[in-house]
Amino acid sequence: MSLTEEQLIATVTRLTSTRLTEYLAAEIVIPEQTDEGLVYHSLDVARLELACELHDQYEMEPDALSMMISLIDQMHGLRAELREVLNAVEAQPDPIRKQLIEVIGTARFRRR
Repeated sequence: MSLTEEQLIATVTRLTSTRLTEYLAAEIVIPEQTDEGLVYHSLDVARLELACELHDQYEMEPDALSMMISLIDQMHGLRAELREVLNAVEAQPDPIRKQLIEVIGTARFRRR
């Protein structure tokens, strides 16, 4: 999905042109530059919907929103990496998997 600025504002109901300008300055979204101009994608729509919701609900400023969304992005990345590790552990033969679980569990409780 590729959207122009007009289409984006029509899609994200709480988004205004002024708000979009503020969000662009804070780099909450970075549109793709094409021969036809700037275009936005479905990920941009999701980020802008979240930004508008946080802005309205908590009166967060664009720079704070940018930091918050960056932290959410990092959390999602870590969750994906953890899922890969868990899948790798699950794919191991039973004795190795049990040993890994024991080591991971021991390390987890040792840090507390």
